[in-house]
Formats: sequence, structure tokens, C-alpha cells
Amino acid sequence: MNRPANTPTRAAAIVAWTAIVLGVAARAWALSQRGSLWLDEASLALNVLTRGFGDLLQPLDWGQAAPVGFLWLERALAFHAEVPDVWLRLVPWIAGAALPWLLWQLGQRIVGSGAGAFGAVVAAGSLMALRYSTEVKPYASDAAVTAALLLLACDASDTPQRPARWWALGAGALCGVLLSLPSVFVIASIAVSLAADRDVRTARAARLIGLPALAVAAVTFGVLWLTTYGASAANASLRAYWAPVMLDLSADDRVIRIVRVFMELTWIPLQWTGSLVGTAAGVALWGGGLRVVARRRREDALLLAGPVVFAMAASMLGAYPLSDRLAFFAVPTVWIAQAAGLVGIRNALLKSRSVVANARTAAVFVVLVSAALAMWQWTDSDRFLRDPGSLEPTRALFAKIDEEAGITPVYVFARSAPAWLLATQEGGWRGNARLQRWTALAGHAGAPGAENAARTRAVRAGEGDTLVVNTSSRSELVGLAPGVEYHITGAPSGAGPSPGWAEEEARRLAAAAKPDVWLVASHFFAGAPGNELRPLVEAAGAAGLRVVEERHAGNDVVALRLAR
Repeated sequence: MNRPANTPTRAAAIVAWTAIVLGVAARAWALSQRGSLWLDEASLALNVLTRGFGDLLQPLDWGQAAPVGFLWLERALAFHAEVPDVWLRLVPWIAGAALPWLLWQLGQRIVGSGAGAFGAVVAAGSLMALRYSTEVKPYASDAAVTAALLLLACDASDTPQRPARWWALGAGALCGVLLSLPSVFVIASIAVSLAADRDVRTARAARLIGLPALAVAAVTFGVLWLTTYGASAANASLRAYWAPVMLDLSADDRVIRIVRVFMELTWIPLQWTGSLVGTAAGVALWGGGLRVVARRRREDALLLAGPVVFAMAASMLGAYPLSDRLAFFAVPTVWIAQAAGLVGIRNALLKSRSVVANARTAAVFVVLVSAALAMWQWTDSDRFLRDPGSLEPTRALFAKIDEEAGITPVYVFARSAPAWLLATQEGGWRGNARLQRWTALAGHAGAPGAENAARTRAVRAGEGDTLVVNTSSRSELVGLAPGVEYHITGAPSGAGPSPGWAEEEARRLAAAAKPDVWLVASHFFAGAPGNELRPLVEAAGAAGLRVVEERHAGNDVVALRLAR
């Protein structure tokens, strides 16, 4: 029979492994049902599928930026696939499925088995963690890289005299800078934490292997920044898009920015709907947890707090936006600190009890709190799990229109281009003249069809006439950008399309109709005041075109056949 003191550990292990298994199952279900790539995923996928490994070192098209290691993995897995959606989502899925296990291990190492169980439960059921596990973006892998690097750092600091641990940390840091842009903040935190540890500072293996290995990782990131990432960071369109979530303390809305950062770190990963009260509770639990960790081992508190501190410093300098998705890399450290806060509450409640009663009550505490966390998060995550494929289900509809349209011209709304190209591709991805023409007209910053391009003037007569891609079967009209620039948060640059945009695009539609023309659209904010598709259809009616056929896929994908 196990000693009573082992009871909390056994209960925590059962809870953690239950969460890990259920988390994998939920992600497998979501992956199988996710369906078409939505706008951001499709935009990144076009870069992966149309470029070689060397070309992926160049700044990306379609308004995208991603770490080269992530892009290389995506290309290696998906370039052969005719319908690459699942293959492209495999890397994020693996990272997302591994995250609950990584937090179970990390929580045990830094705090104890109870904190590890809480970390596994939260990572398994978080709506953000579930969604990012099935999207062709590096957010899930960012979080997994963070947790893995911190685990390797714990191994090295526990036995600093063992060279193998430093080799593992060095290899992990090098892989980290290739796979995750914000890993540089994690590596900096590891360096600070290790430097604060006297045993590490005096260990020969740390000096001969660990320090040079971390330096190599830092230099590698610097080279990548100078050759690849820096150009994307300087892109005016991307900077404008992310500007509202930079931690600019001189901005008029600096208080809102500060609150938003803490909300996106301490509350939204737990419960997607923003809440000031919830944020205050999340921050209190986070800060209390860091205090609990610091009392046990100061270096571990530095390890958990460092990524957030360095990311905030970079954001203050305008170098790193802290939106929910880009801050997600640091969420594992916040979750472990918050789990430590829960453990601190438990210890305060049980400090006057006997060892046996304490152990048994601690086990009950782990089970009950974990169950409460799981049920609370389920109220959020079940909305996603009920219908994972509801976001812009473009592929089936667009492919059907492509098949049935014959020689009829097709007008592609500006924000629909990536999804349209993925659904209608023929003849290989690389060196494809059609894709190259589309990219020139809509995929570059400043291109007339770039979906998020701003415009401060009225559309000139004939401005979109050259936006045509001619194939052997028909003409594709590349939609002229409406001229509304959207940001990650806050108001867009205008309340509606540029003056004259709808009328000019309607003229192009009427000129192409012989007698029919198809209009395909997605990501047009159906039901919102900013819906740019509505004025276009109204202008087409005024130009003498009527809708003779209408097909929908979900709420935000439509195909209209217009005729004279």
C-alpha cells in the first residue's frame, strides 16, 4: 500500500493523463472536421506550396511572416498533396497535442505534481490551444517550443555538471530559433535564470558547452533577422496592422494597451471572452504563483517571468506586437505560474492539518479544482468543437464553381484570392504562370489587389481593368482592393469601401458578363456594417446585372451568378 504522502501525486497523475488523452482526442476530432483553410491559413499555405526551401528564406507574400523552420516543415509535409489542408495542419496539431504533456512535465519540475496536473488540464481544454492546434500558423508550435525549452533548462540546471544536458539545451535552443520567432525571448530568460544559479556558474560543462551553445542560437537568430525576418518586420502594411497591440506607453490609449496585454496573457487563454474582473483575478493568481515559485527557487521564477518581461520590452520598442495569438508563446509560463498560485492557495488552507490529512485533502483538491477548470473551459471550447469547420468553408463551393463555370468569367473578391487559388489549382504549385500572375496582382504589399491595402482617395476610372488573369479556359477578374485597411484590433481605416470602388468594380463585372459572370467571395464580414460585398452587389444591380443564382457555404462564403 502506498504511503498517504504519495496520494496527491497519484491523483495528479491520473488527472493529468486523463487531460492529455482527452486533449489529443479533441484535437484529432477538430483536425478531421476543420475543413477549408481560412484567409490567414490560405495566405501562408500559398507561400509554402509555391516556393522551394531556399525561397522560403525570402520575405513572404500575401501579408505573411513565419519562422523558416516552421515553413520548411510545412513544405516537407505538404508539397506533394493535391489537397494539402490536413498535411499543412499536421505540424501545429502535433505541437498542440504535445502541449498538455509538456506542461504536466514542466509543472512537476518547477512546482509539483498538482501544478503539473492543473497545467495539463488547462492546456488540454483552452479554446485558444484547441483552435491553434488545427491552424496553419505557428502559434501552437510557439507555445510548445517555449515549454520544451524551459524543460531542457530545468534539466540542465538540476545537473549542471552533466555535458549531455547542455548539449540537449543547445540543440533545443538552435531548433527553437528556427521554429519560433519569440523563442529568442525564452532563450534570453533561460540565460538570465542560469546565470543567477551559482551551481551553474561554477559548472565546467555550463561554461564549455552551455554558454557557447546559447550564443550560437542567439547568433543564428540574429542572422535570420538580418536576412529574413527584418524585412517582414519593416513591412509598412504589417506594421500598420499590428500597431494597435504594440505596448506603446506614449500612445493616448496606453492604459487600454496595458490592460489588453495582461488580459491576453492571464485571462483570454483561459476564457476567450474578455473580462476586466477575470483579468484582475488572472493577474493576481499569476503574481501570487510567481511569488510561490520564487520562495522555492528564485531561478525558476525568473525562468517563468522572463519571456513575458522580454516580450513586453520588445513591444515597448515597437519590435513585437502582443496580440492574443502572438502572446500565446508565453502562455505556458503564465499557466504554470497560475497553477503555482492555486497550489499556494491549497497550502495556505491545509497548513494546520496533519501530514496524512493534508495529503488526502490535497488529492481531493487536485481532482476537484481540475474538474472545475475543465467544466469551466468546456463552456468556451465546446463552441469550437461543435463545428470546427464553420470558419470560411470555401474549398467545396469554390471548386464546384470552378468546375461548372466553363468559359464563364469569374470575379474573385479581393479577400478571397488565397482560398480561391487553393481550391482551383491545377498543373503543380511551383513555376505555375497563373499563380505567379495572381501573386503579382494581389499577393505583394502595395499590389492593387492586396486585400488589406489602404486607399485615401477615390478609385479612378479604369483602375482595375488590368487586373485579369487569363487562362486557357476563361478569364479571372482579380478583385481590386476595397481600400479599407483592417488592424488586429480597433476601428478600420474607413467605414466602407473607397468612393467609386463599388461602381468601378460593377462596371468590370458588367463588361465581363457575356451574358454571365460569377462572383465568388469570402471573408467579407457578413452581417457587419463594414461588409464590402453588399455595396458591390447593389452597384452591379444598378449596372444592369441581376443575381440569377446564389450559393452559400456557411455565413461568410458566397458565389453569385450575375447576368444581364
